[in-house]
Amino acid sequence: MPYWINSSSNDLIKRLLLKGDRDMKLELEDLIEGKSINKVEDSNQNIWSFLTLSGYLKAVKTENIRGRLNCELKIPNEEVLIFYRNLIERWFQETMTNQKYELMLNMLITGEIDIFVGIFEDFVINNLSYFDVSAKEPEKVYHAFVLGMLISLSDKYEVKSNKESGYGRYDVMLIPKDVSKIGIVMEFKKIDVFLKTTIEEATTAALKQIEDMKYSQELISKGIKDIIKLAIVFKGKEIKITQDNNL
Repeated sequence: MPYWINSSSNDLIKRLLLKGDRDMKLELEDLIEGKSINKVEDSNQNIWSFLTLSGYLKAVKTENIRGRLNCELKIPNEEVLIFYRNLIERWFQETMTNQKYELMLNMLITGEIDIFVGIFEDFVINNLSYFDVSAKEPEKVYHAFVLGMLISLSDKYEVKSNKESGYGRYDVMLIPKDVSKIGIVMEFKKIDVFLKTTIEEATTAALKQIEDMKYSQELISKGIKDIIKLAIVFKGKEIKITQDNNL
């Protein structure tokens, strides 16, 4: 039985599977029915390799074909089977939440920033503990949170972080693979509780930094003309997202 099955660490497994595509979920349903699935070990099947290495699947047959390892995989025992069944139930229970998540991302990449902001603020309140964002470097917590949120866009966008562009390093950038789509630059600013800086002042500073440091230059050099610049300013779990309207 996998060690993680009785620990909070299995949340990682849940997150990976919950973000899986339709084919992955269909294959998981086959596994739950007692069937096996066949996978070739390569970079595109990392989730299955991870599940096997962590004990959530077992290889009942392996075969090396032209230098590539082919594996027949099955669920190893009753405990793991129950874990997967509970996960399937959770998919149905969280359908509306997932729809809201997809809506939030769609509003971002289509430029409907007001709607994106409303959903994102609610997302932050419900998914980030105060302990996380009250640490010494809460910018990194928000940064990691946003990157994790955006990673599901990787089929259509290149998601980059802390890379050089213009005269400095932007926080997060979404570079569309289709240059006719919107490119997005994000800059994070934290307001310390002992400072008198207002959210409005911090927002102005963040947008000015994007402009002065020419963070959008990488997007421009790739032929992307439609660019959104966002300042994400926060104090604990209080957050304000503002778009540069001087475009």
